[in-house]
Amino acid sequence: MPFGLTNAPATFQSLMNEIFQNYLRRFILVFFDDILIYINTLVDHLSHLETVFKLLKINELYAKASKCVFCSNQVKYLGHIISSAGVATDP
Repeated sequence: MPFGLTNAPATFQSLMNEIFQNYLRRFILVFFDDILIYINTLVDHLSHLETVFKLLKINELYAKASKCVFCSNQVKYLGHIISSAGVATDP
């Protein structure tokens, strides 16, 4: 976040919600700087990744590659493990 910006987290969350508004809860969840993309097939997942990257580029936003995980069957997120089996607490 740029220094000196008042209410930066809420402002950034609002920006992310606006950018991805047409796709939220269809195949994208956004929480601050975390973008979760979920779908059943690899082909659809790759298509959705392309959509997300295009929207980020249009809005001059960038993803940090070292923080990205692609095409994973499960992900650890906010103390939970999310997978095709559902959501479980991270032991």
